[in-house]
Amino acid sequence: MSQTRLVLRGLSFHAHHGYRPEEALLGARFVVDVELQLALVPQEDDLAHTVDYAQVYEAVREEVTQQRYRLIETLADRIAERLWQSYPQVEALTVRVHKPQAPLPGLFDDVYVEIVRHRSPNS
Repeated sequence: MSQTRLVLRGLSFHAHHGYRPEEALLGARFVVDVELQLALVPQEDDLAHTVDYAQVYEAVREEVTQQRYRLIETLADRIAERLWQSYPQVEALTVRVHKPQAPLPGLFDDVYVEIVRHRSPNS
């Protein structure tokens, strides 16, 4: 049985998430990765038979830029929940929110949180 994995990687936005007051004021760069696991490869060459990744991008953009969260964990969960509710054909999803300029007192490559969801076989 074939499965389809749809991936949007490196969606980058300027937003104002964070716990510190200066993060709310100045904002920072946030990068989001989304992986959607679909049950089947579409049998027809028609967008109506799959997930429109332009709509996924727009949902992510809205969550990142139009809301403010203190924790990237909350942001990632809100993105995951919105996509989960919007696309019942998605069997599993992964959302990563990266905060590459997190206020840490040292050098680092990345800070991110990852949310993973799977539909139960009975849902």
